[in-house]
Amino acid sequence: MKNILFFLTFVFFSQLLFSQESVSFYFDNNKSELGNEQINNLTEWINSNKNSKILSIIGSTDKKGTTESNKNLSLRRVDFLIKALDNQIKCREDFKTIGLGEKESKLFDNALDRKVTIYYLKKNQFDLEEFIINDFIVSKTIDSLKITDVNELKLSKKLSLTEITELTPNATLFSLEGIEFEFDSDILLGNSKRNLLKWAALLNEKPNIKIIIMGHICCVPRDDYKLSSRRAKAVKNFLIQQGISEERLQYIGYGASKPKYRIPEKNGYEALMNRRVEILIVDK
Repeated sequence: MKNILFFLTFVFFSQLLFSQESVSFYFDNNKSELGNEQINNLTEWINSNKNSKILSIIGSTDKKGTTESNKNLSLRRVDFLIKALDNQIKCREDFKTIGLGEKESKLFDNALDRKVTIYYLKKNQFDLEEFIINDFIVSKTIDSLKITDVNELKLSKKLSLTEITELTPNATLFSLEGIEFEFDSDILLGNSKRNLLKWAALLNEKPNIKIIIMGHICCVPRDDYKLSSRRAKAVKNFLIQQGISEERLQYIGYGASKPKYRIPEKNGYEALMNRRVEILIVDK
């Protein structure tokens, strides 16, 4: 098991990775070892999750002490848990740990902040791992960009897609029209493929363009099965089938976290606008 200090943040796990499971174990004040009750809880969890897979372990503290000492304390707590796990549960090969110290503490003396949280997948969730990790990696790229919605540029509708992309800056966002899937599925309908051929033609014509495909769903507040990611990946795979290099294509699923209209939607139009695919040009 590798113990690597990584740059994952709690916000990422709590907001983006809602498809995974988590469990927390709590420490006494200024202690880096669990008490007997929490040891028993950990042992019970280990015995119940021998077929699970750990994605990350995150430690935190309350606000007592200096920032540096709290950072070190949180890491010692993580190290204690890693030793207690003793390779009994499978972990990612690039297993990630982090000590947040007091970063997420809300109160000066809050016992609920003195903890280590394990984020993991149950065996029946293993197929979500690809999408969870991919979405995080791609989100880091997107966060570094200043995005412009192509509709804000008010370009002439008479322009071709090629002409539009020549006039727009990098990090321009396009909402694709007519991209539909079978119900509750990532299978593209025939009309969707015809509409995507326009983008395939553009990408073949402009070999320097690189894009990120963004998937969104409607109607439900959570995307427990990463349907939005699967749909975005389906668009990516279709473009690859049209001869576009995979190196030029990335994808990400936002679930229902970025709706154009509040969920639940009032009508079919609002649902359609929320259930969308977008393309972000990141380089040309």
